[in-house]
Amino acid sequence: MDKKQFIIILSLIAYQLSTNYCVNIYPIFCKKIYHKFIMSLLIAFVIFGVYAHVQTDIRYGKVQSKGVNLGGWLVAEHWMTSDSVIWAGVSDDINNRGEYALMTHRGHADADWRFEQHRSQWITEKDIIEIAKFGLNTVRVPVGYWLAGFDKTGGNSWQTFAPGALKYLDTLIKNWALNHNVAVLISIHAAKGSQNGNDHSAAPDPGKTYWAQYPENVRNTVDFAVFLADRYRYDPAFLGIGLLNEPTGSTDEPTLKAYYETAIKEIRGTGNDCILSISPLLYQQDNQHFQDFAPYPAYFNMWHEWHKYLIWGFEGQNEDQIMYAGVDGVSSSIKQWTGNWMFIGEWSVGTTEAAPFNDNNKFKQFIDRFIAAVNNAHGGWTYWTWKVSYDENGGRYPWSLRYLLRNGMFNFK
Repeated sequence: MDKKQFIIILSLIAYQLSTNYCVNIYPIFCKKIYHKFIMSLLIAFVIFGVYAHVQTDIRYGKVQSKGVNLGGWLVAEHWMTSDSVIWAGVSDDINNRGEYALMTHRGHADADWRFEQHRSQWITEKDIIEIAKFGLNTVRVPVGYWLAGFDKTGGNSWQTFAPGALKYLDTLIKNWALNHNVAVLISIHAAKGSQNGNDHSAAPDPGKTYWAQYPENVRNTVDFAVFLADRYRYDPAFLGIGLLNEPTGSTDEPTLKAYYETAIKEIRGTGNDCILSISPLLYQQDNQHFQDFAPYPAYFNMWHEWHKYLIWGFEGQNEDQIMYAGVDGVSSSIKQWTGNWMFIGEWSVGTTEAAPFNDNNKFKQFIDRFIAAVNNAHGGWTYWTWKVSYDENGGRYPWSLRYLLRNGMFNFK
């Protein structure tokens, strides 16, 4: 039963109760209310107050976030959405550079309709229903700066991208996630100028990071974060914002921290207490950096975000090394963290060719150990990612959580 059905049933019950009450017990009082149906609505709203969205409990630390990323949806990545119409007929050399390169190559006339089709089909309400059915309570949604449809600093690079993404984020937060009791954390994956030079930040010049080099880029990201926080502030399913995904390259720590301070100040200045998740530089995901940044109680509802993969930096390691030393390292680093509540925004049981985990029993053991490790994060975690192309066509797809769940390999409860 979804929330709408729940409210309808409660309203009908309340209407019947109020009818009997008014007619048989206290008709004079009902006249003062003017109409007995108003009384039924009042009762329904009182009862509805007990039915709280899970987002509230996650925000205030009563429930741990256990969720999944909606990767490849509003920020396209070729490797995981390769069967999408947006990539058709274009060389891998262009596609693997990301959304900016693809749009520059195709142009709006050929690309806009393709992105509309992709966004309408890659993630639908059926996915959110299935996510909730499996017991997950959070989705993390990568977005790009162009989604806002403006640049107060005067730039026009946002116009390179296909329009129309915002309506899908609206639908997710205001409808699907609301109705199916799933919290939504928005992740700023693609900042103006690119904070990491990768395809998933839609870098205008692949491999180059210009975000921190130009103050107008940083200001645009502040404006974007404030826009998102203001737009969804009063939506029950809105959990918060990941202020910047995987900054690295020429992005420097002083600029990064100054951005965080400004964004936090402007969002909190409106009275908004949503979760704000901050990520260190990608190579600073350890206990030596950011421990004392934005500390409680001067700052509140702050998460510190790490991404933990046992791939990069683990090349050549075998299955036992990955399952034990690798996973134990993740667990130990999380336990030793003493800063703001830890949140593992991305992690996966995808591994290198040296550790294929072809034996299902050993693969399942590895998954169980990795789940136990990330469960040490007070804020919780979101797996990367919900789905990948062809994951319903047979074979093994460790990057696809829906594949792992459907096949009984991922037991997180």
